[in-house]
Amino acid sequence: MVEIYFNELSLTDKDSLCYETVEKMTDVYKELVKYGITTCRINEKDRKDLFHRLKGLPNEKTIKNFYFSFFRSPYESDAVEEKQEEYYKHSWFYKEQECFGLAIAFILNSLCYSIFDQTWNETYITISKDSQKVNVKHICTEHEVRFHLERWPVKSELELITCNIAEKDKKIVLRDDHGKDKLLQFSKKLVRSPYVIGVINSLPHQSHNRKFIKQIEENGLIQIGLPWTDRGLGLVVQTTGRTKEETEKIADILKGKYGYK
Repeated sequence: MVEIYFNELSLTDKDSLCYETVEKMTDVYKELVKYGITTCRINEKDRKDLFHRLKGLPNEKTIKNFYFSFFRSPYESDAVEEKQEEYYKHSWFYKEQECFGLAIAFILNSLCYSIFDQTWNETYITISKDSQKVNVKHICTEHEVRFHLERWPVKSELELITCNIAEKDKKIVLRDDHGKDKLLQFSKKLVRSPYVIGVINSLPHQSHNRKFIKQIEENGLIQIGLPWTDRGLGLVVQTTGRTKEETEKIADILKGKYGYK
């Protein structure tokens, strides 16, 4: 499911919201729904602050229904968690303000949503990634929704290819290290997947690791951790993914089938 991300900076200078502004918010939501997008990820504190600003407006019940349908916390969905390392590797600023929602939308190639005012009435917002300038797809009116989604349609279901190597012939290569027996046992499960070509290496131990999917590469490689092990064992899997998007989809499939002990 495609999700978009809230620009927390668009709320910081607003002590209250007028009904006309909220109407623009609901118009954006209705337009997004036409494209199958129903969720805007938001920080829990910002979600509560936004709810407080909506109280007392006309048609309060209708507005609350919209609010609870659209805004979801926390930011840290599975998609965000898998990309957080990319966020923490860099400094992200809008002008001189640190930004999170804009950065996450850029990293995930999604849309960032701002509460309407003239400052944010732009189809792209330029932010700094370290010293580099990058453009974030941005919406605050229904017109911007159409601008982006008519040019950048919500992706249809990816057509994944399967591996034509028999399960018994798939290679499993692991370092001769502590925990190899557990990794071998788990690798034998992974190669049952029609999207896994083989296991090509072990990962250094990371006892603090709590992620199953650690990293995804465009060439079909997925780094997988075993968060239920004390040593934080992990391995690298070669999949049939031909693009980053296909590999991400395969990672979701592997996580759903093998990501829990």
